[in-house]
Amino acid sequence: MNARSHLNSPALNRMVLDHLIQQIVSGDHSLADQLGLDSRIREQLMELRSIEIGRLSELRGYLQIQVDVSALSRLLDHLDLERQEERIVKELVRRGAPQSMLRSLFHLSSRDVTALRQAIGLPGSPGRPRQPTEQEEREAWERFQELGLSLDAMAPTDWIRFHDATGIPLRVLWAMVSDWRGPAAANG
Repeated sequence: MNARSHLNSPALNRMVLDHLIQQIVSGDHSLADQLGLDSRIREQLMELRSIEIGRLSELRGYLQIQVDVSALSRLLDHLDLERQEERIVKELVRRGAPQSMLRSLFHLSSRDVTALRQAIGLPGSPGRPRQPTEQEEREAWERFQELGLSLDAMAPTDWIRFHDATGIPLRVLWAMVSDWRGPAAANG
């Protein structure tokens, strides 16, 4: 696949010319400077009538727009990852993830979490988590081991799987796992 693709279409040329001329007319010469256009060409561009810009847009050879396909692909992949992370964050919030979990996993502030809860349509802060029963804690530990989870590091999707396997609210699971990790982990 070609790493760079060249585009040349009258409509695209017109948009570029219109933008360039608008920038020059407004006194912003940064784009013209980047393109290496001297003052004579800038003046000529500002004097063009609409019909002349249209004719110039039809011509080829003076304007080439390049797309770095591999760079665009990397950027789109990055955006996909961000979108996936946003979906996971929203899912955790819907499942009642506590602010401390979201801060630890995604560096979200309490203000961010409150805004997310409101955007999703959930009420304000749900308060402190309830204490698990002994049976819940025992069953949760069994599910934890069956899922092959690690106390050292749990990915956001691990928390979702753990919640699905136990049916215990995330707020309770977070507190439970923090207790399993010990006091040093709870403070860090």
